[in-house]
Amino acid sequence: MKVLTGLILVLSLSLIATVAQAEESRQDKQARLDAACEAARQEKIAPLRKQVIESCVTNKEFPDRAECERFYADYGERMGSRPALFYELPECVTAFEFLQGDGS
Repeated sequence: MKVLTGLILVLSLSLIATVAQAEESRQDKQARLDAACEAARQEKIAPLRKQVIESCVTNKEFPDRAECERFYADYGERMGSRPALFYELPECVTAFEFLQGDGS
């Protein structure tokens, strides 16, 4: 009986460890997918942000370039009712689907 109880305990601990490892692995994959999404978004946003800053400088919206850069530093990100840009990119769709459990 003690052998059976010990065996059940060992198998239970092994199963728990396997599930924990799979969850950690899933979290690692989600982090990689999220990072790929953000990298792809920033690649698309960077030139647009630069254009907006240049327009700000040209139109003298603020006294100097530094203030334009500070004001538009979050361009492309969600702010108030303004939605974030480029979450429709394939990398972001993949990250979202994986988060929702549709990815493998």
